[in-house]
Amino acid sequence: MKASIIITSYNYSTYIERCLRSCFSQNFPKEEYEVIVVDDASTDDTVEILNKFKFYPNFRYIVNKDNVGVAKSSNVGISACLGRYFIRVDADDYVNSDMLRFMVKYMEANINAFCVACDYILVDNFGKKLERKYAETDPVSCGILYRTDLITKYGMYNSDFRHREEEELRKRLADFYDIHYLKIPFYRYRMHDTNKTKQLSAMERYKKILENKVYKNSTISPDLSYIEIEPEPDERPIDQHVVVVIPARGGSKRLKRKNIYPIWNKPMIYWAIMAAKQSKFVHAVYVSTEDSEIKEIAEKYGAVVIERPDELSQSRVYKQSVICHAVHDISENYTKPTLVISLQANSPQVEAEHIDKGINHLIKYKKQEVISVDTNLNQNAAIRIMKYNAVFQKTLSTNLGVFVAELHDVHKQKDVEYLENNFNR
Repeated sequence: MKASIIITSYNYSTYIERCLRSCFSQNFPKEEYEVIVVDDASTDDTVEILNKFKFYPNFRYIVNKDNVGVAKSSNVGISACLGRYFIRVDADDYVNSDMLRFMVKYMEANINAFCVACDYILVDNFGKKLERKYAETDPVSCGILYRTDLITKYGMYNSDFRHREEEELRKRLADFYDIHYLKIPFYRYRMHDTNKTKQLSAMERYKKILENKVYKNSTISPDLSYIEIEPEPDERPIDQHVVVVIPARGGSKRLKRKNIYPIWNKPMIYWAIMAAKQSKFVHAVYVSTEDSEIKEIAEKYGAVVIERPDELSQSRVYKQSVICHAVHDISENYTKPTLVISLQANSPQVEAEHIDKGINHLIKYKKQEVISVDTNLNQNAAIRIMKYNAVFQKTLSTNLGVFVAELHDVHKQKDVEYLENNFNR
C-alpha cells in the first residue's frame, strides 16, 4: 500500500464527517491508500459518526482508552498504518482531492526526501476561504507526507509534548529532517472558536520547554530543498457584490418535499447553501421560499430567507420570475448585487469550486451570463451566473458563456439512490 491518511480527533464530531469525505474522495487508486482515525477518548458522538464509514474500504478507527494527546495518538496511527508514506490530517480540517496524487508522486520522484509539505488555506467555521498560507514560512503539523520507515526509525513524535510536537520532531532530528515543499495549497486549515487560540498558555509552555531543550547533532537548520510548482489558478478578488439565490418552494410533483429530502444525512438544500457559503467570491446567500420548514432549515445553515409570494409558489411558475422577485427584494432591503447566481437546491453535488469556476469564466471572457453544462455540453439547471442587468432579460443573453460542471439533478427517489450509491459527500 502506498499511503496512509492518519486523522487524530478529540471531540470533533461537528467536523470529522467533512474531513473523512475529503479523505475518501482522493483522486488516487482506492486500493493504494487507507484512512485511519485515532480517537483520543472523545466524549461526544464521534464514534457514532465513525461507524457510518465502517464499510468503506481500507478504513479503520482506533479509540484510545484515555486521553493521551495528539503526539501519542499520532504515534498510535503511525504504528498501525500500512502505507509506505503517511500524512496527518486534523479532524476539524479537510483536504483537496488531488493531495495524495501529487504528494506521493513527488516523494516517489525524490527518494532522498524525508518528507514533503504542501501549502494550506485558512478557512472559517463554514469552510469559507480566508487566507492562503505557505508551509515554508508558516509551518503547521499537518499536511506533511512522510516516509513511514524513516520516521519510525528515528523515533516518531515525543509523546511528552501535547503541543508543538512537530517543532520538537524537527529540532530533535535536525539534519535528518530533510523537508521539501510543494507550493500548492492542498490542505484546508479550519479556524473556529475551539482552535483559534490553540490553547495559548499550553502552547507557550511547550515553546519554552522546546527552547531550553538541547539535542545532540542539533544544527536546527536542516538543509532544505525547494521545488517550484505551478500554483493553482489565481484566487484574485473581484470588484463585485456577489449573491446567490436558491429557489426552493415546498411543493414538488415527483419526489415529495424534494428540496429538503434527506441525502447524505442532510436535507437536500443544505448542500447548495454550504457550496455558496464556501465560495471565495460570494458575499450573501438567499433562499426564496414560501414554506415554513424550508425557511427554518435555510436560516439554520446561515442563509437569508426571501418571502416568496403565493403567485410565485405554484408549480408552473418560471424560475427566472422567482429570481427577479428575489433580486428586487435584495436590492431594496439589503445591498444591490452586481452578480447574481441562481443555484438549484436539488443539485446536491454542487460545490464551491463549481461556483467559483463559473464566476472566473464570466469575468475572464467578459460574458453577461454563464450557465453550467455537462461534459457533453448539454445544459443543466444547476448554476446560472448573471450580471445584474441580465437577470431581467426575458431570454438568455446573446453574450452567453458556458462552463462544465458535471452535476446530477434530483427529481425522483431513484436519483437519490444513484447519488448516494455512487458518490460520497
